[in-house]
Formats: sequence, C-alpha cells, structure tokens
Amino acid sequence: MEYGMHARLLQWQATARLEHGNDLSRLLHAWCKYLGEAGTPVCRMTLALNTLHPQIQSLRYVWYDDVRDPGPFPSPALVLRRIHSLEGCTVDEALMSYGARATEPLRRSPFWALMQGEVALQDFPLAPGGSYPFPILDDLAAQGCTHYLAFSLPGLEAQVSLVSRQPGGFDQAQREVVAASVPVLALLLEGPLKELILQTVLECYVGHSPGREIRRGRIRPGAMLDLAGAIWFSDIRDYAMHSQAQPGDVFVDNLNAYYECVVKAIHAQGGEVLKFIGDAMLAIFPQEDGDVRARVADSAGAGQDADGAAEACVRALAAVEAATQGLAAQGVAFAHGVGLHVGRFQFGNIGSLQRMDFTAIGNEVNVAARIEALCKPYGERLLMSAEFARQCGSPTREVARVTLRGIAGEYLLHAPISRICCPAGPPGAPSNEGNR
Repeated sequence: MEYGMHARLLQWQATARLEHGNDLSRLLHAWCKYLGEAGTPVCRMTLALNTLHPQIQSLRYVWYDDVRDPGPFPSPALVLRRIHSLEGCTVDEALMSYGARATEPLRRSPFWALMQGEVALQDFPLAPGGSYPFPILDDLAAQGCTHYLAFSLPGLEAQVSLVSRQPGGFDQAQREVVAASVPVLALLLEGPLKELILQTVLECYVGHSPGREIRRGRIRPGAMLDLAGAIWFSDIRDYAMHSQAQPGDVFVDNLNAYYECVVKAIHAQGGEVLKFIGDAMLAIFPQEDGDVRARVADSAGAGQDADGAAEACVRALAAVEAATQGLAAQGVAFAHGVGLHVGRFQFGNIGSLQRMDFTAIGNEVNVAARIEALCKPYGERLLMSAEFARQCGSPTREVARVTLRGIAGEYLLHAPISRICCPAGPPGAPSNEGNR
C-alpha cells in the first residue's frame, strides 16, 4: 500500500471511531463515503452480520448513495427495521430473528456460498440483458449497475458486497483500495457488535433497569436502590398438570407463547420483568423511572399526575388487561393468577461474589406474592390490595379481608368489576378463616 493511501486510511479510522463510536449505520456510511473519496465510488453496499444474541440471529445493512424508500423487506424473519437518511444517502437497517439464515431469499443470494465457505469471492461484471445465477444481479444490471463484488470480512461472521455504476466496474486500483480498508472496517465493527450484544443480552436476561444499573457499575453486592411503584406477581394455573399432560416440546412451545404474550404486555406499559420463578413471574412498574414518566406524560394529557403511584398502578392494571385479552385471542394454553400491590421496595444486587443477581426485595414484594396465592382459592384471576385499588382508580369489588401468611396485619382484597380481567369467584369461596 502506498504511503498516501495508508495515511488516509489511518486518518479515516481514527475519525470514524471518534465521531461514530458504536453506531453501526453511521460507521458503514462513513466507510462508503471514504471509498468514494479514495477514488472508489460505490452506489450500493450490503453487510450481513451474524451475532451471538438470544433474540437476533442476523443484522443486515444496505447503504445507497441517494435518498430513497428501500421498499418491502424480503425476509419473513424481520424483527426490527430502521431506515436512516445520512448526508443525502440511505441506510436500511434490519434485525432478523433466528431462522433468518434458512430463508429462501438468502439461499438465492451471492452471500450464501460465502457463508458456506464454498467460495472466497463473488465477482460479477454486470450489463443489461446479461444472464446471472442470482436474482439480485439481474435487478442490479437492469438498474444500470456495472459490477458486483462480495466477500467475507476477516474475524467476523459477516459478508459484504459492493456495487459500482462506473463504466467497466471496479478496476485493479479500486480493488486495492477496498482490500486495504476491509480489515480496518472489520476492526471498527467489533466494538459496536460487542456493545449491541452486551446491551441486548443484559436487557433480555436481567431486564432494562437491571441492565442499566450493571452498565453504570452498580455491581457491588448489597448496592440497592429504594424505589416505589406497582408490583406484579403472577403464577400459571395447573402448571404441574400441563407439564405432565403435554409432550416436552409442546409444553415448552406453549410456555414460551404464554410468556411472549404476558411479557410484551408488561413492557408495553413500562414494566420490568425481574424474575421467572418456575411458573411464577415478578414484575415491577416503578414510578421513579424518568423515561416512563415522559412517555406517560405525553399520552396522559394535562392535569394528570404522571409522577405518583397512581399512574404506576394504572399501567400495571392495563398490562393485566392486555395480557388477559392477548392470551384469549391467541388461544394460549395457559391461564394465570395475578396479585397486584403498590408500595416501596428495594431493587439491586443480592448474592455473593461468586453468584449475584438483581432483584426486588422488601415486605411489599412479599405482600404481592401472598395476594396472588389467594387467587385460586377465591376463584379470581386477579386480586389487588386495597391500596392498589384506591390508586388505580378503576371500579373494584371487595373480595375478602384476610391475613397473609408470614405478614403482620390484615389486608382487604379487591377484584376488578371489569369482566375483561377476571371472572367472579365461584359460590362457596373460602372464608377469611381459611387463610389465617
């Protein structure tokens, strides 16, 4: 590599890392702009990138040298799509779920042989009316493109393609510019990819708020936050019976379908799922979360208190209603009981230096769990404390005044009047004495 090219490449690398950091879309845009400034203009670039991620199998980025609507997405595995307009160019960003590598559009693309290790380079001069082994090449030729190059990136499970419109396609000097810049690009992509994995794995396995606290360095055992808000504790009905009656794979599929519906409803209302405890689940709706307050304030309108416990309770009840409707609409095999309470609790790091966990603890968490345990005896799908019922503002009916196992004092239990949430208890529901 000549000295001038080497110096320009090092300067671009430093500038790209400084200005774009872990933003994959902007890094790829910067690379395409660098190639053009180095005498190798491209009209389209595509990056396909595999990742170690519990939800996302593949990332796909397509860069265009103009502003456009990229049109419909070709893969049924799409999870999330974002289209960015950057300096008169377009970046089409797509995150795809597991199964993305088995789709027909990918198998019919030039990337497939690269992924299988069958070839190291896909090199196709293009001309209108030509005959090509891949549909994408026919499309590009019809658009006036003249050359298609595709190869794998070193050190990553990634493939990249570059497309030219210039007469004659990429010449030898331009190929050398690309070859020199590719290892630098691969190094720049490692940081954003690791950041994506860290961020999303933390959110997936411990939740958004715990992940945020871990990344802030709040990882010392005993580091706790004092929070207030609504507390959700739920338990799947007849879990043991289902596990015995259904084949293992069917049972797991049904269980995942249940959690997919319920967790989505909780997240949609700004809640955090903290624990899956066998067939039980603990979630919180913290009232102190600034992001949640902003969303609620935007949607609630003037005159509503978006900072208090009331809106946390409203969100928790809305999540129960959405989950109940979703489970019924999708025909999910599992039903559940939910206990709702409101109060203060501690949230943070519990455990030893060998094994730690983020969780919520405190008497109010225990109260929510004990309230849920009474759903089945009283024939209710949802029970709430009197304080929760007062804060949520929805019509409720009194169910019973009870003592809760291991917790001092008496608690008046309420159930919603709305038939959406819960059926009324059957005749002969147990008396207060049965729960003392």
